[in-house]
Amino acid sequence: MERKEITAVFIGNHDCYFIKEEYIEQAIIVAIHMGIKVFLNGGMGHFDETCAKVLHRMKTRYPKVKSVLVTAYHNPRTPYLDLFDEIIFPFEEQQETYFFYKRAIPERNKVMVEWSSVAISFVYRSGGGAGKTFDYAKKKKLTIIDLKAGEAGG
Repeated sequence: MERKEITAVFIGNHDCYFIKEEYIEQAIIVAIHMGIKVFLNGGMGHFDETCAKVLHRMKTRYPKVKSVLVTAYHNPRTPYLDLFDEIIFPFEEQQETYFFYKRAIPERNKVMVEWSSVAISFVYRSGGGAGKTFDYAKKKKLTIIDLKAGEAGG
């Protein structure tokens, strides 16, 4: 993986259907001005899909940025794989057991936070995977670009 200081992670609730794309674009521009060149995406849910689409469109203006899908499983089920420059499966050495399968997504989220210095976040409810990942990003002292539901909704 690239150097942590040039990497950002998207963190958001999977059922976020109301975020405006221009808010995501503005957050990505802020991150790029902070030196971010690599954007990690879990590829699950509407927030991740919207972020991938916005970043893909922005690559004409910012050709040096890289969009990376970090998948929790060997065979990603994301229907928009063509939006990513690279796909990483971080658990190649782990054994696929039922225990691992149940923990794959939270462990993948933790890895993405550990690889990042910035989080672009749209978490409007605590708990669940996005809430726990957001809390972990704060604990790890990532710089948070926070797109609160009340500010970005439409």
